[in-house]
Amino acid sequence: MKILHLDCSTGFGGQERDHVAEAGCFLAKGHEYVLGVRPHSPLEEYARSKVPVLSLPFRNNFDMDSFVRIRTFLKNHAIDVLVTTSYIDSFLGPLAAFSLGSRRPLVIRQRHLMNPPRNLFPFRRMCDRLVVVSDALRLFFIEKGIPFWHVVTIHRGVEESFPEMKDGAEKKVLRKNLGLPESGPVLLQVGMFQRDKGHHMTLDALKTIFRERPEIVVVFLGDGPLKDEIMARSQRMFPERSEKQIFFVGRENPLPYFQVADVLLHPSFREALGLVIIEALQNGVPVVAFRIGGIPEIFNRMSGGYLVKPFDVRAFSRTVLAVLEKKNGVTPQIFAGRNSFTLDQTVEKTLSLYGSELEHLRSGLRKSHDNPYRIIGGRADPFRMPLHPPKNMQDKEAP
Repeated sequence: MKILHLDCSTGFGGQERDHVAEAGCFLAKGHEYVLGVRPHSPLEEYARSKVPVLSLPFRNNFDMDSFVRIRTFLKNHAIDVLVTTSYIDSFLGPLAAFSLGSRRPLVIRQRHLMNPPRNLFPFRRMCDRLVVVSDALRLFFIEKGIPFWHVVTIHRGVEESFPEMKDGAEKKVLRKNLGLPESGPVLLQVGMFQRDKGHHMTLDALKTIFRERPEIVVVFLGDGPLKDEIMARSQRMFPERSEKQIFFVGRENPLPYFQVADVLLHPSFREALGLVIIEALQNGVPVVAFRIGGIPEIFNRMSGGYLVKPFDVRAFSRTVLAVLEKKNGVTPQIFAGRNSFTLDQTVEKTLSLYGSELEHLRSGLRKSHDNPYRIIGGRADPFRMPLHPPKNMQDKEAP
């Protein structure tokens, strides 16, 4: 299968890392996969040495240069599936694809974010299927009027690994190499510094946590527009602990930090799924998070997670302290169910969807936006079942 995946993102976070990991898994299975990205963006810099990359300007929704280059690439390489992600590429990409007529590829729109879209038209009419990362996000779109059969959940996954659990002496050496104090429980937060990731609430929770456990070490991993603001507020709130117990380490590989962390903090208040949660649980790190979005779907299938009422900073801090008390210095174990969200499973489900939808598209049996459930008992939306179904849908007694 030949796939072109477009993403005009200028930032870098879990979604962008997931794109590269997904591309690598498709390539390992023998498929052709190309990422279309902005030149000199963090995503291009990260992806270029790992997967094939197509640089596109993505200036705006009417960038004819990008449109022509996308259309030419689709046609010359006989692309089977076009995947779009963000605002500009999800407009230019489908236009280029649909302009090819009967020779066009299947158009898939991915949605990783819980942010309410300004306009539902691109999700409804500019893709053959909308693929979201959690059932919570799927229900969100269905409640907004997107047909139930048009939006599909494929939970994202992380690369399956078997982390080596380190003893106390090894952890001390690793902590020293990371520039961290050799003693004291480590609280880790991983994520882009933006408003909905909850860094301000972490600082508020630390007031209680430091009062009860003054030896705590806190590590913030990531980058983003609010990093300077969070750093400045941290220094105002905890001047005696800055650079001694509170560390802002930038955009780094999280694996070494998972190996020394005692708890992952995840106070995000808008999260479609949360790949970093899956990575932490896979590495034996318990997670404290708000009960929002798709996070409960992870904790329903993987143990080691603790849910807290959203925005309740007091409950959040108390739960973190309780988890630390429960651990009591014991080396964390790998939690049951760590294979529930693997990258391989995600790609296999994605291939199954692409294959089925390509068969329908190329057969010409139905239009891409038609209800595929055109059988008795399948015409009605199960989320809007009428109280009195039509006569031809009512159950009949067997003869």
